[in-house]
Parts: sequence; C-alpha cells; structure tokens
Amino acid sequence: MARSKAAGARVKAVAIRTKAGGSLADVRQSVQRLRAEGQRFMLGIRRETETFARRARAEIDADMRKVRQDLRGRAKSSLKDLESRGQRVVGALEKQIARLAGGAQRSLAGVRLGELPKLAKRLETLEQRIMRIERQLRDVLPG
Repeated sequence: MARSKAAGARVKAVAIRTKAGGSLADVRQSVQRLRAEGQRFMLGIRRETETFARRARAEIDADMRKVRQDLRGRAKSSLKDLESRGQRVVGALEKQIARLAGGAQRSLAGVRLGELPKLAKRLETLEQRIMRIERQLRDVLPG
C-alpha cells in the first residue's frame, strides 16, 4: 500500500508541475520514474508470489509425507490385527481337531490290530442281516 500511495503522490506532483508550466522533459522524466517504480513494484510482487508458491508446495509436500506416514502406520496396525485374528482362528481349529482326534483315539483304544478283520467281518454280517429284514418288511407291509 505504501508504494502505491507514493506513486499516486508523484503522479499528482507531475500534474501540478505541468499545470504550473513544467516542461515536456520533466513530464517524460516523471513517466520514466513512474514506469521504473512500477517495474520494481511488480518485481517485488513476483518475488513474493514465488516465495508463497514455494512455501505452499513445501507445506503440501510435508502434509503428503504426514499422510503417507499415517497410512503406513494404520496399514501396519491393521496387518498386525489381522495376523493375530488369524492366529486365534488357527489355534481354535487346532484345538477342535485335537479334540476330535482324541475322541476317535479313545473309541479305538480298546481295539487291537489283530481284532480289526474280525470286527470288519462282524460289521458285514450285521449289514446283511439288516438288508434281509428290510426286504422282509417290504414284502409284508403294503406300500
């Protein structure tokens, strides 16, 4: 603002001189001074704008780094959480398998390997008997 007030004062001074009988050379000098001051003013604005743009870019870069770090942190914590949940699920499945295997082992604990063929033969004869009874029932019962 101070520069523009000074420029305005110089324009008024030039106008007063020309009215008071100033020469054309004085007017030209005043115009050249005004032009030079305008160029300096515009150069200052350009510098300030470039500085602002650099700061803005630097701030954006810093913000992006913060966002990336935050996202990486969140991803790591989510991954750890998923891994711990997976381990809990696997642990529960292992326990269930162990219980089922233990039950099967207890049910077969009284059977010796030498008795397995006899048990298989007995199971076969029982299945045959059940099939005979089913046929007899079909013949006797209507429907």
